[in-house]
Amino acid sequence: MTFIKYQHVQHFGADETEGLTDGVCYIFPKMDGSNMCAYTEDGEIRCMSRNCILDGDHPFTRYVKGHPEIGRILKENPGIRLYGEWMTPHAVRSYTTDTWEHWFVFEVCSENKHLEHMTQTGEILTCEGEYYIPYDIYSRLLDDYGVDYIPPLAVIDRPSGNDIQKMADEDNVWHITEGQGCGEGVVVKRYGYRNRYGETYWAKVINTQFRTMRLKQRHRRLSDGDTTLEEVIAENVVTLDLVNKEYAKIAETDGKVNQGKLLGIVWKCVIDEFIWDILKKYRNPVIDFGRLRDSCLDLVKEMRPELFGGVPLDGSE
Repeated sequence: MTFIKYQHVQHFGADETEGLTDGVCYIFPKMDGSNMCAYTEDGEIRCMSRNCILDGDHPFTRYVKGHPEIGRILKENPGIRLYGEWMTPHAVRSYTTDTWEHWFVFEVCSENKHLEHMTQTGEILTCEGEYYIPYDIYSRLLDDYGVDYIPPLAVIDRPSGNDIQKMADEDNVWHITEGQGCGEGVVVKRYGYRNRYGETYWAKVINTQFRTMRLKQRHRRLSDGDTTLEEVIAENVVTLDLVNKEYAKIAETDGKVNQGKLLGIVWKCVIDEFIWDILKKYRNPVIDFGRLRDSCLDLVKEMRPELFGGVPLDGSE
């Protein structure tokens, strides 16, 4: 087994997640930590962040070495990868004290299509050929070894966007200090889901207050000159006129505006209409398109907040 980067979790309503909620969905808390993975290679335990292999001195590597249950589950079930959230302080500081310097598994993947595990009661668990092992199976596997994981807030058949946003804004208090609001947001999964391209993607919905806080932080960085190239590009191309123009087109055609459709169309406009000018203006820069996309979509949400649980810019309801 080698380094395999965890999939990008898309914003809810993106083209890549079309049809995700057309079935039974698992809604998980989205923790504000660092994505870390543990797996085996040539019989040895390996640790990785989202982007690189970690050495033996990294705090997460030391954590894994100090928790023999993680090593046991990996060595006794060859072919699995444990992806989890390594909890060190980022934007959300309201987690309970026992959350910090702790790792919570949020995904178990298997490269072995015939992976099986016998529980302590003698029952056989199998991933049935799926790369993303369903929660109902992997949670029992992790329980057997005593490895901590993130449980779902709810399991809902065909949840609406409003259902999911409510959970992000009101119900996501797992490991949050009482009276300190909610976590960063939620992640939506439907096991066995494939989009129109034959790919599996999960979706995220961000807590409204968290999103507002991040937008304020971005404005402060821009005014201080402490910002990324992608944020500068987004500020230059995603204007209120552009967003309102595409909003009006959708409203005229569909009768109402779907938030995911507006996000997708504005992002397509950025690529189709502006990318050549951007390359010329900045002299063929190195662009992180994931970061650029996030910056552009944040601006759309700021300019049409009523689609995302906020109040319109003109103050009307």
